[in-house]
Amino acid sequence: MEIMKFKDHFYPAIKNGVKTQTMRMSHKRIDVKEDDYVIGRFKNYEDVLLKITKVGYKMFKSINDEDAMREGFNSADELKNELSEIYKDMGVLETSRFYYYQFKFKGFR
Repeated sequence: MEIMKFKDHFYPAIKNGVKTQTMRMSHKRIDVKEDDYVIGRFKNYEDVLLKITKVGYKMFKSINDEDAMREGFNSADELKNELSEIYKDMGVLETSRFYYYQFKFKGFR
């Protein structure tokens, strides 16, 4: 079973069903498909079980407010700022490819 690592501050939003998507730059892509289960891993919280409901990709410039809401942010700009910070060493460009993984919280591992 694949492992998805998350920052601790996302734990409540995932557990409460507010965050239902995560985006990863192409070099951090994981090999999962719809209906697969993954382990959500946090540094200081227990692992959670997530069911993948949709997988796809888009360019950074195409990230929109709907993506932001699924990610637990208020706007595309907030999400883009977060992604730019996370991947600052990779040099995020408008044409950078990000894979998205939509999921449902299924409980604790």
